[in-house]
Formats: sequence, structure tokens, C-alpha cells
Amino acid sequence: MNLHKVWLLRLVLPVQYGRVWTGLLLATLLLTLFYAGAAESSEHRPPALFFGLIIAYIIPIFSYITAKAQEAMRALRPILALDDTGFEYMYARLDSASLRLTLVCLGGGALAECMHLAFISRSWSAAVAKAVASVSDLLTVVGTLMVWVVMTTVIAMLIQQAVIFGRLGGTYARVSLLDTRKLLPFARVSIISSLAIIGALALFPLINLEGGLDLAESVPGAVAILGPLIVMFIIPVWPLHQRLVALKNQEMLRLLDRIEAVTGNDGSVDLDAGELDALLPLLTYRREVAQLSTWPFNLGNITTLAFYLVIPPLTWVGAALIENLVNLLL
Repeated sequence: MNLHKVWLLRLVLPVQYGRVWTGLLLATLLLTLFYAGAAESSEHRPPALFFGLIIAYIIPIFSYITAKAQEAMRALRPILALDDTGFEYMYARLDSASLRLTLVCLGGGALAECMHLAFISRSWSAAVAKAVASVSDLLTVVGTLMVWVVMTTVIAMLIQQAVIFGRLGGTYARVSLLDTRKLLPFARVSIISSLAIIGALALFPLINLEGGLDLAESVPGAVAILGPLIVMFIIPVWPLHQRLVALKNQEMLRLLDRIEAVTGNDGSVDLDAGELDALLPLLTYRREVAQLSTWPFNLGNITTLAFYLVIPPLTWVGAALIENLVNLLL
């Protein structure tokens, strides 16, 4: 299969702090474009700040997440039962896609944008008529199309990355029930991939604050990225979790057989026959095995995830407070 580097990653400047400079450049260009359209109309203005910031945010952050995924795969290399060819192919798929997938993302984003506009306007004909009513309306359509295409591409690639790590964890990673520290890169990928979606959700209140649009009109977009958020979080760790559960159950059954061999059929222990000395280590080990986690997360991972999840509610509440304050003052 011929793979090509994802076109969004090609937009990131190949210089020091390239992601920062790329975000600033995109924000400057897009905000200039959309605010020029906003000045043309006093009735309906495109949510220029939302269009500019979400694209200027998502492209650099997608590059950052991809780099972290590559770093995680390199860290997992010693425990992967893959030859060099297989490893290099999976590694290449983290930042590359086939031509077919690229075209599907572009077409899917455009189709989703059309359906979104039809939902807002209540019909296709009304959506088309509204799109050409003014420069401001046309820029709103263009901005919506850009967001849908970019977000569709990012989500598709992040899901592809999640599937790759899910396959590695489910099939190729050498797993030890008593030592899961080497499995932490799976958790890091699961959490860091969620950052793109969580950050995008945090920017959605800008639609209502500046665009003069009903926030309900952004629900299709929010739902479209909220579902993949759950998928991207679960897929990298779920197959690995299932393997750890199976190993834990197998070890518990083995321990129960050993304990039954010591205690006998009635479960009693002969204190004078030395059976207690043989039983106590088995009971201690069984308790330790029962307490073992079957997820490759540690406290640091959970803390990071909790921090990420707090961001969208805070921004939505803050946006509502600002809107109420502005309405009160006016």
C-alpha cells in the first residue's frame, strides 16, 4: 500500500518551534480573512474567532500528538514481537495515509458540511440560497467547510493511530502481569489523542459569543467529535486490557489449584504438618494478584486526563457567564 504523509502535517513549518509559528501564521491569515467578511455585514457575521482559532489550534496539536505517538511506539519497540519491516510499516502509518483514505476524509468532510448547513437552514435549497446571499454568508460556508474537512481528517488519522496501538497491544506486545510499567506508552497515546478533541470542544462556545448563532446549531459538530473521543480513548488500551484480564484470571485459577492442593478437599489446614508455612505465601501472592490493575494507567496518566476533561466545562461555563454579563450591561 502506497502511503503519503498527511497533508495537514505538511502545513507545519519545518523550523524550531514550527508548530507555534504555524499556529500563529494560520490564526493571522484566517482571522484576517473572516473578519474582513464580518465587516461587510452588520446583521449576520461569521464566527471568525472560532473558525480561525480552531484551525490554528487543531493542525499544530495534531502534529504534536502524532509526534508523541511516534515516540510511544519507539518506546514500545523492545517489547514488540515484530520484525523490522513490520515495525517500520506500522510506524509509517502513524503520520501517513493512503490516497483513498485521504480522498474519503476530504469527501466525508464536505458531505458532513453540506448536511450541517441543511440542518441549520432546514432545507438544501434554503442552505444554497443563504450561502450566496452575501460575502459574509459565503465566508461562513467556507469556514464551516474548512473546519469539517480539517476535523474529519484529524479524527480519521487519530482513529487510525488508535487502531494501530490497539493491534500492537492485542497481538504483538509481550505482556507481563507483574510488570506493566513498559505498557505505559499505550496509556499515554490513549490520553494524548483525546487532547485534540477536548481542545476543540473548548472552542465551541466562541460560535455563540461572536457569530450571533444559536449554540444548538453547533450540536452536530460537537456530537460528531464527541463520539470519536470515546473511541480514541478506548481502542489503544482495550485489547491490552483484555489480555491482562485473561492473564490475571489464569494466574488466579493456578493459585486456587495450588491452595486446594495444600488445604485438601475440605479446605482445612493441618497446623502441625507444616501446611500453614506453604499456604501463607500463596495467600499473600493471591492477594497481590487480586489487587493488580488490568489497565496500563498510573496516577500521572489519570491526573492528566482529569485535567483535560475539566477544560471544556470551564470554557462553556465561562462563555455563558460572559454572554449573560454582556446582555446585562447592554
